[in-house]
Amino acid sequence: MKKTLNIGLVGYGTVGKGVVKILEKNKAIALAKSGVKINVKSICDLNPIDKPQLYVKNFNDVIADPEIDIVVELIGGYEPARTVITESLKHGKNVVTANKAVLAKYWDEIFSLAQENKKMVYFEASVGGVIPVIQGLNEGLAGNEIKSIKGILNGTTNFILSKMTDEATDYSTALKDAQQAGFAEANPTADVKGYDTANKLAILSSLAWGSWIKVSDIRVKGIDRLDVEDVKITRDFGYVFKLIGSAIKTDKGIDLWVEPCLIDHHNFFATVHNEYNAVKITGDASDDVVFYGKGAGQLPAASAVVSDIIDLSKFVSNGTAGLVQNVGYSKKKVVKFLPHGKSKSDYYLRFSVVDRPGVLSKISGILGQHGVSIASLYQDDRNKNKKVSIIVTTHRAYSENIDEALKEIDKLSTVKSKTVKVRIEN
Repeated sequence: MKKTLNIGLVGYGTVGKGVVKILEKNKAIALAKSGVKINVKSICDLNPIDKPQLYVKNFNDVIADPEIDIVVELIGGYEPARTVITESLKHGKNVVTANKAVLAKYWDEIFSLAQENKKMVYFEASVGGVIPVIQGLNEGLAGNEIKSIKGILNGTTNFILSKMTDEATDYSTALKDAQQAGFAEANPTADVKGYDTANKLAILSSLAWGSWIKVSDIRVKGIDRLDVEDVKITRDFGYVFKLIGSAIKTDKGIDLWVEPCLIDHHNFFATVHNEYNAVKITGDASDDVVFYGKGAGQLPAASAVVSDIIDLSKFVSNGTAGLVQNVGYSKKKVVKFLPHGKSKSDYYLRFSVVDRPGVLSKISGILGQHGVSIASLYQDDRNKNKKVSIIVTTHRAYSENIDEALKEIDKLSTVKSKTVKVRIEN
């Protein structure tokens, strides 16, 4: 049994520095929990680092080092991160990564290589920052058939939506605030268009149902076109906007989507503010289990990476790592998906129309023809352009029926802009 376990760190940015900081500060805790001394032997980065004695310029030198037991990939992006992970596995190294994009896109390749080489890949920090949702799903709920996964999985968008709700600021202003606060990148596309949430939902779903669920299997809509007018209106009705990632197992397949939703203010998700994340997993035996914590920030993310290193070290030190895989995955397992149009929900609809008799009856008639039942209706006062907003909430309806109705309604001469449609998540 090894007494010292060597780590090779590839990527020494914000999270990488946090990992080294925690390992140095809490080395006694790590030793007590892993039973082995954890030593950072080398650090690879594009630029020289503040620990020159550990600096390695080429990541291949880290991978090829026979003394390195675990390679920790913290580069981000697709390449060379994918190469670092796959080549490490081929060279007999166990891997820890925080890279949700690579995992979601190359799940099959990575976990097939892990099985072939009898090595392990840990990735707690890839979803939810500090939240131990990967371990909770993979181990704590291992005896359950998973029924559903729902979550606020992106701290950037949740910060923006919190700003829009609390301060009634428009999207552009809230995004700038998020960037100034360090919660949004200079290029926030992956976050605000929902791709980051989709990557994380794909990872959780692949874990839950033992197959490779791709981002392309998920219907994705971001928050970048959200109008603060709808935030103000729905806030008065007792709703808040949240970007939700959802995977629900139905008799006809898994219903997968990411989109901004209206959440009743009594719902737990409505209380999740700023950079915090929350995930609710429902199992057949466990019922609802909720995970909550910071989804962004140096130390929260580094904390999850270090927890992976400690847990993996237990197996590496006694030579059992990879004998049994930590991720159940089979190429042969086929998962059915619910067609997107068959997803059912209540909806919020805002029609911008001219103030003329008969407009409302025409809209309600078209909705009825498509099997959409109105739950409530509200009309704003006339504005200076002689347009009014008609607000409708519906009873549960198929999304394809809603979409077909809106196509017809938006062609009416009395409708002055494209109808706003938002899922109401009960």
